[in-house]
Amino acid sequence: MGVKVISSKSEFDELIKSDKPTIIDFWATWCGPCKMISPIFEKIAEATGESATFAKVDVDEQGEIAQEVGIRAMPTFLVFKNGQQVDKLLGADPSKLQSIITNAVSA
Repeated sequence: MGVKVISSKSEFDELIKSDKPTIIDFWATWCGPCKMISPIFEKIAEATGESATFAKVDVDEQGEIAQEVGIRAMPTFLVFKNGQQVDKLLGADPSKLQSIITNAVSA
């Protein structure tokens, strides 16, 4: 399925309402750790398939979204289900990222 790029607040609001887990990578173009973990996030997204939705938010382009969910550092990964945040990971830790995604999909 791949990773969707969120380009508006309304798109974000709609995406997180899903009853399927939605994992969102909040990143910035100038963030070195974001660039390091991005291919890993995309690989996990491909491997997970249809059981979850994967998306990215560029915090510089979508500042309103980043502010609403309280992003203070990048990368931050948030997991949403039915409009509620159910998990969070700060930093570029591949094993922890895999773990929160596995937990979200199996919940």
